Order: sequence, then C-alpha cells, then structure tokens
Amino acid sequence: MTPYDQLSPQERAIYDVQEQFIMEWGRMSSSWGINRTMAQIHALLFITGKPFSMDDIIERLHISRGNASMNLRDLMEWGIIRRFRRPGDRKDIYLTDSEPWQMVARVVRERKRRELDPTNKVISECLDKVPSGDDVEDAQVLRQRLQGLLDIFGMVDAVYEQVFKNDETFHQTLKLFGRND
Repeated sequence: MTPYDQLSPQERAIYDVQEQFIMEWGRMSSSWGINRTMAQIHALLFITGKPFSMDDIIERLHISRGNASMNLRDLMEWGIIRRFRRPGDRKDIYLTDSEPWQMVARVVRERKRRELDPTNKVISECLDKVPSGDDVEDAQVLRQRLQGLLDIFGMVDAVYEQVFKNDETFHQTLKLFGRND
C-alpha cells in the first residue's frame, strides 16, 4: 500500500490538484527556459504552503538526490526559496514565500539581473564600437538597429524602476491596483 492509498478521498483530491499544478508549473516554466525540475520543486513548496526536507522533495517528485540538490541550490541563489533548520534537527528544511506577488517580483528582479542587464551592456558596447560617420550605409543600419534595441531596453528599465526595483516600489504599485499585500 502506497502513502497515496492511505489518504482520505478529500486528501487525495487535494493531492491530485497539487500534482496537476506542479506538472503545469514545470511545463510552463520550461517553455520560458527555466529548468523543469527547478520549477516543480518551487511549485511543490509554493502550492502546499509547507516546508519540505530534501528527502521529502525527492520522494514527492520522484527525482534523484543530485537533481534535488542542484535545483534547490539554484532556487536559493534566485532568492525564491529559503533553507533553515529547526532547533535540534540536523535536516535542512526548504520553504518559499506564500505570496504570489512577492514570488513574481523576485523572479522578475533576478531575470533582469541575469539576462537583461548583461545584454543591455553588450548592446551599448557594440553601439560604441560602430565606426562614426554617416557615409557608410552598413554603419548607419547597425547604429540604428542597436539604438532601437537600447531604446526598448530603456523602456523595460523604466518599467522595472517603477514597479519591481525594490519592495517599496513594488508595494506602491500593488496599491495602485487595489492590492494591499
């Protein structure tokens, strides 16, 4: 008899919904270029609202210890989950924020830092290296296209500064939309 078989009908229904969410979160995230297992670990912690040990995560998601360890480390680097120990216990326990808005803000901040900021810098460096003078058509096209991309990145930065830069701006934005989180 499996642990699932020992659940009441109501507990099974809850478990099944959690599983459906975990699978969908992994599918959606992998289409965004995020590791599926990393997303599933996060989904498990988020949707259950409970802290889990690595062993619990391994058992629930049927993943290897190495896979769990690597993805837990990545999630902690992103600031999406936290690790702690209960007094007197030797096992690490992992948990995530229960507030969806905070979770999304953290992901946006981290993706901007890891992906957009370095690309913005390289585009600026490329633009600085384009030979000056308007007599070469290829240089004009290159300069125009790079500047267009920088303009778009500038708009993204402006939105980020207004909404996601820090918890203060984020909470002010939420209030504008009637959220008091």
